[in-house]
Amino acid sequence: MVGLPGQGMHVRLDALSLLFLCILGPQVLASAVAGMRGSVTFWVFVLGMVLALAAGDAFTLIFGFELMSAASWLLVLQGDQKPAAFYITIAVFSAVCLIPAVFLPAGSVAFVLIVLGTGAKAGLAPLHSWLPKAHPAPPAGVSAVMSGGMVKVALYVLIRYAFMVLAPAAQPWWGVVLIVAGIASVVIGALRAMLEVEMKTMLACSTVEHVGLIAVGLGIALRAKAMGDPALAALGLQAALLCAVAHALFKPLLFLGAGEVKHAVGTTSLNWLGGLMRGQPRLGGLMLLGAAGMAALPLGPGFAPEFLLLHAVIGAAATGGILARIGFTAALAALGLGAALALGAAVRLIGIGFLGRPRSLHAAAAEDGRRGPLIGMALLAGLMLPVALLPSLVLAALVPVVRLLAPQAQLQALAYAPLPLVLLAFIIAAAAGFVLQRWGVRGTREVAAWNGGFGRAPAWLPFGDPATQPSATGFAEPVARAIARGVLGRDATDPAELYLMDPLRLLHLRGVRVAERIRRATIRERLAFVFAALVLFLLALGLAEGG
Repeated sequence: MVGLPGQGMHVRLDALSLLFLCILGPQVLASAVAGMRGSVTFWVFVLGMVLALAAGDAFTLIFGFELMSAASWLLVLQGDQKPAAFYITIAVFSAVCLIPAVFLPAGSVAFVLIVLGTGAKAGLAPLHSWLPKAHPAPPAGVSAVMSGGMVKVALYVLIRYAFMVLAPAAQPWWGVVLIVAGIASVVIGALRAMLEVEMKTMLACSTVEHVGLIAVGLGIALRAKAMGDPALAALGLQAALLCAVAHALFKPLLFLGAGEVKHAVGTTSLNWLGGLMRGQPRLGGLMLLGAAGMAALPLGPGFAPEFLLLHAVIGAAATGGILARIGFTAALAALGLGAALALGAAVRLIGIGFLGRPRSLHAAAAEDGRRGPLIGMALLAGLMLPVALLPSLVLAALVPVVRLLAPQAQLQALAYAPLPLVLLAFIIAAAAGFVLQRWGVRGTREVAAWNGGFGRAPAWLPFGDPATQPSATGFAEPVARAIARGVLGRDATDPAELYLMDPLRLLHLRGVRVAERIRRATIRERLAFVFAALVLFLLALGLAEGG
């Protein structure tokens, strides 16, 4: 009765769509409990995502996807009109790419359009610039589902078409495209998360990083499947899908926590927070669990996916010639850089925002979060435990999905068992507590105010001397200066000028530098450049003819 004339709308569930519906469910429930259950637009948004995931034909898929886009745009518009204009432009671009792609025959053109359309919606570099602006604009419950759910719906469409619909025409370079875009997203997202001061913007940038991690895993799997390597394809899919499951739990939790910080303090700027762990211990503990996932710490939900992904990258380096070895070695280094920056961003989030002394009166007077959001966060935290401590069971549940996407996949057991490590750590902690209780020296002592900023504050400085503890901007300043020195060729005094992770601005700055260098070049340098270009052209031509 509804849909295209003579065709209607069809709903079909398989292992892949059921997995992503299971990924979507907990975060929607948590956001509803946190305060979004009364918003009609929010439920229309959820309906669009469910339709896209359960679609049995191209029309239903596009209808649900665009309903999701329109409803999310209205939610962003209610929060802030400025990013909403940018967001609707990206949504239109995504639709322009997706609508013809789903009706084209299987081929490279359809694949490129699918990557552009879904990459724009998921925040995959270089189409990511809208995401750090739009995701923080609506209420925290909407931001949580946009980051944990809407992004996954876009990745679901990419997975379904790349691995199933377009599979007969798959080429190895399709996977390389996803790997390159994923690596760029990892580095850019982690870098911006390390430099951002506003908490929700930092979390949105971290989403760009995790989208990149998922894209790298999918790219490795797609390339391996096209090259006839079922074991590597299975490993890449396991890493990507497990990362999607973990991110859909800890990132909505962090967004809901940021909303509670905004409600209690009136701001989410890290430079005005501090000391929240004392006034909001339950919220602080839940945020600490989410930050452990964001940083991919061992025994956390984010560690096993990155563990698998790094093994997949190492395995992919042995599947090609010298170019593959060099490329995947560079990818491994980029992933290591992204992991280090993500760890720094998580430490900055907890250390600056929740530890130390309050940096404002509102932060000092903050009380623990409201009941609804804390229940939603606790639900997500409880679901994180199996991913963190029993990842092998989660991977066992993902076997039907991996078999569906790569029928010849050869699954391998995960050589990582965190639960015994947790039990061992618990025994050691209990023994240490017993020793301290039995033979420890009781009492307190005062230290100087410069001892990490935790000494007794003087009467005229109730929060202590601000110079005794770093600000969020100061914490990130070494990274900001290093970027400025590498990109601009000079030192930076203001990290606010370093929005170089925006590809358009970076391209402009690079272009200005190249133009200035060409202007100052001598005749000999210009002739040498022309000669080198000719040699490279002849070399490429010779390699192409030889191949």
